[in-house]
Amino acid sequence: MSSQIRLCALAFVLALSAGHAGAAEGVAQDWPAPSRKAAEAVTEKYGAPQEQTATMMIWHRNGPWIRTVVHKVGAEHDFPAKHSDVLEQSLPYKVSLNLFSAIATFNGSVIPDRTRGTLTAYGASEAENVLSLNLARAVVRGELTAEQARDKQVVAAQQLANGQVPDLASKLTLDQQQEGDVSDPDTAMIMPPGQKP
Repeated sequence: MSSQIRLCALAFVLALSAGHAGAAEGVAQDWPAPSRKAAEAVTEKYGAPQEQTATMMIWHRNGPWIRTVVHKVGAEHDFPAKHSDVLEQSLPYKVSLNLFSAIATFNGSVIPDRTRGTLTAYGASEAENVLSLNLARAVVRGELTAEQARDKQVVAAQQLANGQVPDLASKLTLDQQQEGDVSDPDTAMIMPPGQKP
């Protein structure tokens, strides 16, 4: 009798997960092509999202990422070629404040977040995000200037467009840092009544 119960439970779990995956695909069916393509690629690689709304799908702690979001509507971005930034992916990575401007000069779709201690890339695909984050790391470490990183991104993006995956886009080179070590809640300047700094 217990094996029948286990089989029923397994069938129930499989039915729920199949329904969840189907629901994820159903949400993206009316999305623009770039968003739909990104949603399909991420779902194929990481499974169904943990959260979804009519305008986004969210995965937590998938692969190397602490968060992956596919947006129905992305920001239009012309560097290195015209595309829509529909895929957001974040890693725990601390960027010194004096390098925020260099990162922005390199690529406006790579965003360091001081408070959370994350570095986030927005792009059209995971390979593009890996490429952007690897080049941002090179800028942070002083291995490339922002302008050199831009030049490398253009060359690598041309390779991606031609169906080739350059080394810089195939695997993250960022050191995995512990989230607790990289967040920076800053310093309170206004204290609650009765408290002194």
